[in-house]
Amino acid sequence: MRRMMLFLRGAVPLLLVGLALVGGPALLAWWVMGGPLSWPHLLVGVLGGAALLLILGLIFGRAVGRMRK
Repeated sequence: MRRMMLFLRGAVPLLLVGLALVGGPALLAWWVMGGPLSWPHLLVGVLGGAALLLILGLIFGRAVGRMRK
């Protein structure tokens, strides 16, 4: 039971962050492009989430690299 709780404590926040990284840009694309929510909106959401993750990772990596010097 303890292992399951540890797994859930780690997996649930990661799942929510992943959903927010895809859902946010997808909803923004749906709002801008209009029409029913469909595959192109989801594709824009996935690509937008990946771009956000890459950009934020690079910024964080640079900040950590500058701290260590």
